[in-house]
Amino acid sequence: MRKKYSVLVIAGLLVLSFLTGCASANYNRDLVMGIVWQQQSGEYPALCYQAFNSGKEYVMTLSGQGRTAAVLDIDETVLDNSKYAAWMVVSGKPWSAEAWEQWCNAASAPAVPGSLDFANFLSARGIEVYYVSNRPASTTGSTISNLKDLGFPNADQDHVMLQEDTSDKAPRLGAIRSQGYEIVLLAGDSLEDFESFTRRWPDTERRTWVDSQIEKFGVYWLVLPNSVYGTFESAIRDGYYGLSAKEKAQARLDAIEAWKP
Repeated sequence: MRKKYSVLVIAGLLVLSFLTGCASANYNRDLVMGIVWQQQSGEYPALCYQAFNSGKEYVMTLSGQGRTAAVLDIDETVLDNSKYAAWMVVSGKPWSAEAWEQWCNAASAPAVPGSLDFANFLSARGIEVYYVSNRPASTTGSTISNLKDLGFPNADQDHVMLQEDTSDKAPRLGAIRSQGYEIVLLAGDSLEDFESFTRRWPDTERRTWVDSQIEKFGVYWLVLPNSVYGTFESAIRDGYYGLSAKEKAQARLDAIEAWKP
C-alpha cells in the first residue's frame, strides 16, 4: 500500500511539474536570436549604413528646389529598442502597452547606427526632417527628449508626430504635404511606413507588392533591418494577436518552410 501511495505521489509531482512548466514557458525566448543579431553582430550596423548611404546618394541627385521633407519612422529606424525586447526575454513578460510606454518614457534608447548622421545630412541640405511614429502620443515629450539628447534635428512638437487616433500614417503624411512640402524620402522598418494600405495584408500579398515596387527601395524608400518584431509577424495568419503566447509560437513554426531530406 505504501509503495502504491509513493508511486501515486511521484506521478502527481511529475504531472504538477509538467503543468507548471507549461504555465511558465517563456515564449519570448523566440526573440533571442534576433536580439543578439541586432545588438552584437557587425552585419546589423552594416545594413543600416548601407540603407542610409543609399539614401544620401539619392538625395544628392535632387535639385534642391522647392519645399521638401523627409519622413523618418522612429522605432528601429532612428531609435534602437532592442533593450526593451531583451527585457521581455529575461523577465518572461509579454509585450504590453503599459510596459512599452514605460520604456518610451525612460528616453534611453540609443540611436540606430547611421541614423543621426543621416538626419543631420538631410537637415544640412535644407530638407525638413519629420519623425512619424506609432508610439502613443502620450510619450511625445519623452520621445522628443530622447531624440534631442542624441542630437537629432527638429526634435520638437512640430516635427515629432506620434499616434493619436489611428495607426494609419497616411493622415499625418497628408498633414505634412498640406504645409506645402513635397515628401522626397521615407525611411522605416515596416512596409506600412511607406504605404499604409499594406498594414492588414497577409505576408504573401506583401511580398508580391514588394516585388512590384523594386525601383523605389534604396532610393525614395529606405528600409532598415528589424529582426525582432514587426507587422510581418501578425501577417502570418488571421487573428494572430488574439492568440495565446503558446498559439503564437506554434503559428510561427507553422509559417516556416523546412527542408525535407
